[in-house]
Amino acid sequence: MIYRLTIDGFHVTGAVAEALAGLQSDRLMAKSRITLRDGGLSGAITHYRDNASAQLVIVEESGDRQQILERLGHLAEVCIAGTRVMVIGHLNDVGTYRALIGQGVSEYLIAPVTTADLVAAVESLYQDPGAAPRGRLIAFFAARGGAGASTLAHNTAWNLAQSVGEQVLLVDLDLAFGTVGLAFNTDAKQTVGELLGTPERIDAQMLERIVVKYDDQLLLLPSRGDLRDLPPIEPEAVDRLLDLLRRMAAFVVVDLPHLWAPWVSHVLETADDLVIVAQPDLPNLRDTKALLDGLARRRGDKAPTRVVINKQDVYRKSQLSAKDFTETLKVEPVLALAFDPVFGELSNNGQMLGEAARSHKLAEPMRQLAGLVSGRQSLPARKAKANDTVTAWLKKAKLVK
Repeated sequence: MIYRLTIDGFHVTGAVAEALAGLQSDRLMAKSRITLRDGGLSGAITHYRDNASAQLVIVEESGDRQQILERLGHLAEVCIAGTRVMVIGHLNDVGTYRALIGQGVSEYLIAPVTTADLVAAVESLYQDPGAAPRGRLIAFFAARGGAGASTLAHNTAWNLAQSVGEQVLLVDLDLAFGTVGLAFNTDAKQTVGELLGTPERIDAQMLERIVVKYDDQLLLLPSRGDLRDLPPIEPEAVDRLLDLLRRMAAFVVVDLPHLWAPWVSHVLETADDLVIVAQPDLPNLRDTKALLDGLARRRGDKAPTRVVINKQDVYRKSQLSAKDFTETLKVEPVLALAFDPVFGELSNNGQMLGEAARSHKLAEPMRQLAGLVSGRQSLPARKAKANDTVTAWLKKAKLVK
């Protein structure tokens, strides 16, 4: 099995550094992103105070059992939930092994170790397909048609791919009228509708063949205008497709159609992060409230549902006030974007905003939206000025005080 992992290694001794470096050229790790640093456990703690942790963290530690346990406690405080930790230690006793496993360590190896030892340990951790790390599923849905959810999904996927240093997969589930292919000026090798119509044929090898590579980090699974009659789409088929895609990339961004069907509802309920895009008018307000109320219980408290107000000031005289929106929804929108024809111009050219107009006034809020839905506390980015922040945009739109 070829593993697609993000691995950070923190070494203390030269021998362990050499073994870790060997992972970068191992065949089974060909699709993994492996970063090496010195400093051991202490170095990892310092690094993750300001950076998101990898899926697998391998740390060497030369201290005694008590020092290792104390430092692991500090490491747990700065790592993202779900991070796996492998410790390479210099203490060869059963008590230390049991104590570390009890602390939540995934594996404890005794130095000296070889690259083969490390590969075998990784295989042991991820040999169960159910144990393979799954990418974060981010769904975009329009409160009403024409709100601009697709444009935001496209730009969010592009910004994520530029920021996180990991692969991002953009999936167009608008089977009949999808625009991912147009937005990125690319053709679908096979339509998503065809895949979902024959779910028994979907496997990892097939998806590897038909996913379109936009650049080194961004992958696309487009749909194209296809009005042929398709078999009914079952939630189980969508589940299978998305589960396999989440094993291929760290983030899977889904552009959903404005359609109410069991499979669409299922994605809305199960996405790790859901963004509802609405225009500031009465029908959008009503439908956004219905969505928030209907999904609240099924999504729970841990899976965020965010609201973005889009295309402000298209109809200034008839649009609802910010007060109407915020008081009715009991939720503060995370972003408010004014209407700008630049998106139409870029769409005609197959370009994203941050790609073709980095200095545009909307480029930074769009990048911040990507950072927000990534689930990571910090993303590499330029330092924003005070008036660039999402909060400032909300204040400017009079959505917060």
